[in-house]
Amino acid sequence: MAKIKSRRIGFRIDMTPMVDVAFLLLTFFMLTTKFKPPETVQIDLPSSHAEQKVPESGVLTVSISDDNRYFMGVSSQQTREDIFERLIAPVLQEGGMTDAAVADSLQQFRLAESFPVERGLLEQYIMMARISNQRIRPVVRADMDADFQTVDYVLKLFKESNILTFNLVTVLEKEGG
Repeated sequence: MAKIKSRRIGFRIDMTPMVDVAFLLLTFFMLTTKFKPPETVQIDLPSSHAEQKVPESGVLTVSISDDNRYFMGVSSQQTREDIFERLIAPVLQEGGMTDAAVADSLQQFRLAESFPVERGLLEQYIMMARISNQRIRPVVRADMDADFQTVDYVLKLFKESNILTFNLVTVLEKEGG
């Protein structure tokens, strides 16, 4: 006996609501995404063959520009706030700034990726970061044109602070080029 085929029932799916939701999500993510802020100082890194990656969190970065200026950055917000409260806020208050102005400076300091540090104060900043976070990973980013004595000064500060392991940031050199 022959089997009778049932008649197919056609259906239509309206994709308009799904497209609307997709565009709403796209615009939401585009408007709420924070882009990486511009670097405080542009550094031309030397090249090397090492392929070890720098960790993304818990990092203390000391940058040295081509004109031998020091910049320091800390990835942890808590460490950054401790540095501000213990080292920067007292100086601002002694200078006559109001509490509201100090609080505003703290907000700007939280957003800064790195900040300039004078040579004489660099040891205090490194020690404060180390006290605030014992597991912090020190990283040195030095420009190719920076003087050796400037980089050596940072390495000696690390040694005096009992920081015996650190990373030097370089650009991976292309093989066979």
